[in-house]
Amino acid sequence: ADRLDFSNSSSFEPIGVSCRICERIDCIQRAVPPLKSKIAVDHNRRGKLPYTIC
Repeated sequence: ADRLDFSNSSSFEPIGVSCRICERIDCIQRAVPPLKSKIAVDHNRRGKLPYTIC
């Protein structure tokens, strides 16, 4: 981490504190949906997540 260039956002992947309180919608590592958002499940669509965040 000593050589990480924080001015270049493409050099690292931001992470949240917890999936339930993280507001990043486009995270493919999300384990659970955020508490304050509604989700939709489309059984005919396969995406990075098993639901979409509305």
